[in-house]
Amino acid sequence: MNPLFRTISVMLLCSTLLSMMSCREEPKAKVVVCVPVYGQSLALGEEAAIITDIDNLTEKYNGRLVGESLDDGFGYYENTGWKQYVKRCLRLDSRRYENSCFAMGEALASKLGSDTMVCVFAGGRGATPIEQLVKGGEPYKSLLDNIGKSYEKACEKGLEFYVPAICWMQGESDMYDYTWVNYKALLKQFADDVNRDIKLLTHQHDDVKIICYQSCCLAKCLKFRATDYDCYEATIPQAQLELIIGDSLFEAGTPIYFLDFVNHKLHLAGKGQQTVGRYNAMSALDIIRHTTSRSGLYPSSVSAHDDKAYVTFRTGSGHLAFDTIQVKMAPNYGFSVITPDGRDIATSVSLRDSIVEISASESVKGCKVRYAVNGDKGKSGRFYGARGNLSLRKAGHLPEWCYMFSVVVP
Repeated sequence: MNPLFRTISVMLLCSTLLSMMSCREEPKAKVVVCVPVYGQSLALGEEAAIITDIDNLTEKYNGRLVGESLDDGFGYYENTGWKQYVKRCLRLDSRRYENSCFAMGEALASKLGSDTMVCVFAGGRGATPIEQLVKGGEPYKSLLDNIGKSYEKACEKGLEFYVPAICWMQGESDMYDYTWVNYKALLKQFADDVNRDIKLLTHQHDDVKIICYQSCCLAKCLKFRATDYDCYEATIPQAQLELIIGDSLFEAGTPIYFLDFVNHKLHLAGKGQQTVGRYNAMSALDIIRHTTSRSGLYPSSVSAHDDKAYVTFRTGSGHLAFDTIQVKMAPNYGFSVITPDGRDIATSVSLRDSIVEISASESVKGCKVRYAVNGDKGKSGRFYGARGNLSLRKAGHLPEWCYMFSVVVP
């Protein structure tokens, strides 16, 4: 065969093969799942040093991980659209924060099929009490606007669109500013309103669940005293927990006391934001798949006999453990027994299978058994803040850290 003809034949064959390969596109997305994060400064990622390469997130997942309006813009989250737009245009490093929605989005995009696009973003407003975040406030309107714009873009592309959940991260302002509102009622009303409004907007049938974290800045509050029987600060995380346990619209996200905070104060550090995102992703996957792989760790019952209190947990295939490495050891591993006259009478704590036994110096009847209601004044996080050492360990899963709680001994 003529050498020139052979060379031309090889080139044509290679060209044909390359053309065939280029035509084999990845399966196109058919559905968009949108999971926003909403709340105050923790939701927006305030002060958290950036870790994620947000400039290449969409490309990294072949266009399947997007921000609001289904575009490739992430970060610089603000309570008003024009502020966010300006920050993204200027690309100010000082306002470039890590956010839990990044890690959550990556986890969802990795676990869901190639026919699914994942839309994540954060909304809300810093230093804002719950009354200004519920329906009627500007942040709420902005949240719905961003969901609406994303829905419209999906419709333009011929994609199905729905919101399986919203991740709630708020409570610090109501605690720190002593708003004395009925926090549980307001959060429940938010869940009902946002579920109804989003379903009207997207025409989806499935409910919009609230994946709920737990506020932990008790020791940052000026009037906080861990031995106060009627401890106002503890009512906020308790309200969040009660909704997780008793309301079908709520799902467990994670408590956050076991994480690092910037300067041990109010805001989660970058790695802490990522960790919250991974826990939220697990809950979101359960909601999307209609499964229950996790439900959070909290007491199933509290009982007493004389000077002992017994806190029982549902452990399934896992086992309870006290971890003093991830979290600096708290007094009695975070457990306390508070009398009506304001004394902590807990003397020791032991663990037996799924039961935590708390010994006290006198009868515990009528006292409040608490967990993680403590901490050094002005501090938050795993070293000095309100914290506890109890977690549930299960092979192949992230540890489930016990939610903070405060319950009366019957």
